[in-house]
Amino acid sequence: MGRRGRGEGSIFRRKDGRWAAEMSLGYGPDGKRRRVTIYGKTKREVQEKLMQLQQDALRGLPVKPEKLTVAQHFEDWLAAKRRAVRSGTYLTYESHVRTHIIPAIGAVQLRDLDYRRINALYAKLQETGLAPSTLSDIASVLRSGLDDAVAKGLIPRNPAKMVPKPKVRRHEARFMTQEEVRWLLEAVKGERLEAGFILALYTGMRPGEWLGLPWDAVDLTMGTVTVRQALHEENGRVFIGPVKTKAALRTITIPQTVVQALREHQRRQRLERMAAGPAWQDSGLVFTNTLGGLLRRSNVSVRDLARVIRKARKLAAEAYEKASMPRSEAQAKAAKLLEGVTLHTFRHTHAAALIAAGVDILTVSRRLGHENVRITLELYGHLMPGQDEKAAAAIERFAADISR
Repeated sequence: MGRRGRGEGSIFRRKDGRWAAEMSLGYGPDGKRRRVTIYGKTKREVQEKLMQLQQDALRGLPVKPEKLTVAQHFEDWLAAKRRAVRSGTYLTYESHVRTHIIPAIGAVQLRDLDYRRINALYAKLQETGLAPSTLSDIASVLRSGLDDAVAKGLIPRNPAKMVPKPKVRRHEARFMTQEEVRWLLEAVKGERLEAGFILALYTGMRPGEWLGLPWDAVDLTMGTVTVRQALHEENGRVFIGPVKTKAALRTITIPQTVVQALREHQRRQRLERMAAGPAWQDSGLVFTNTLGGLLRRSNVSVRDLARVIRKARKLAAEAYEKASMPRSEAQAKAAKLLEGVTLHTFRHTHAAALIAAGVDILTVSRRLGHENVRITLELYGHLMPGQDEKAAAAIERFAADISR
């Protein structure tokens, strides 16, 4: 038999029971043959890895696998991810790789990377004061990139899985109280985005979802809105793109309060369109700038929402004073009103209101567009006190019915 050509491999079973395959990657500039060994628990697993590596070989590996550095592998991984994930997700991956992973361990040869170096990386990042959630995200990117190296047979196992991921402390979701909602709804009257804030509160839609909502996804007769796209803002660029997850694709029933607000908004938008004339940009969206173009979420937050909050505090302070509250006390109380409220707070408030009303958690989860109920429980489980007492009372009633 002649020599196997570049990209061909042989599969065999090792003495330890694992399956392996060796594949030639041709010759390097130094004239030496480049070979890589792939490992797996089953023959089929090795075959699949071998096929993937053969496809990579056809594209050409830049260096010998045994000399491949962490930086070189993650550059290749990022190149593949650019085509496979949403642009926002890719930018997050790229930021973590180039800012944190490569500067710390990029020069290490991939085969020499072990749990000690990864442990040291996490410790170093913690010393910089990064948020626990950011540390956890970096760890996830590192694990994912190294999983890819294992799949390609570049390393036998993922060393990052031997190191516990940095823990993330979940902060309780901030939601508005009934008093805060009352003053916000009072302050939002007459605002250009009045319908937007009302829609966010009454549906729990993500900010990008309602800012990217097209009119053809709104049925004012049936009283529904369908979420199928979202507004994204990345590196100063604003565009319409896909929603966060498959579960985010949903149709939400809206109450008459929202229907009326959207009808009024529709009328107002027609007037803006007439005033703009030829300058109007027909984006087809419900919420636009004064020329029909895309809004910027950042502007809506720091300009529109901030103005509404200031107005709400002013209205509240005046009402407190009219109720015979000392001026200084009224001003101090009003100043704390809506503190820390963001565009996402509307979503949290919607969830909190539904849970307080006794709506079952599965319905809440579906309305919010969560991938599963576990996410909803992690975020809002603390809003459901007394569930254990209710369970005890329920089983008591059940047992009592049996004994009758």
